[in-house]
Amino acid sequence: MYAKILVPVDDSRAAEAALDEAIRLARLCGGELRLLHVSPDPPFVPASSVFRDEAQAEASEGARRGSALLARLGEHVGAQGIGVDTVLLETRGCHLHGLVNEQARAWGAELVVLGTHGRRGVERALVGSVAEQVIRHAEVPVLLVRRPEAPQDTGLQSIAAAIA
Repeated sequence: MYAKILVPVDDSRAAEAALDEAIRLARLCGGELRLLHVSPDPPFVPASSVFRDEAQAEASEGARRGSALLARLGEHVGAQGIGVDTVLLETRGCHLHGLVNEQARAWGAELVVLGTHGRRGVERALVGSVAEQVIRHAEVPVLLVRRPEAPQDTGLQSIAAAIA
């Protein structure tokens, strides 16, 4: 049914929940997973700036963290006997939803499994919804997996964190 499942991941509980669901689906369908992580572009800093080295170090650290995340999650999936590969991209000035859908098309994914934070109201207006944009532009089915709710999560902490 779903032989190729694309799973965009970051270091969030929502992505973890999506990966768990994708693993269950892959096991049921005999499918394989591709884990995709997108690192933000390094900030533009003129070559003559005193902050150039710091910006390059920050970009390298972001790529290193993304590679480590993919290695850890890929190992977790592989240990369960499911075929997995990983892809690390930079945003290259593109929207995240465009990169997800481009990767799904290029790899021939039959399903995208994506974690969503379930933001509503003001929080959604301030932060936006990558998941919504992936769905709007996807050429394949998209399964949204909502992050587990934290017992103390009133929503206000999430809004404050999103703005910060």
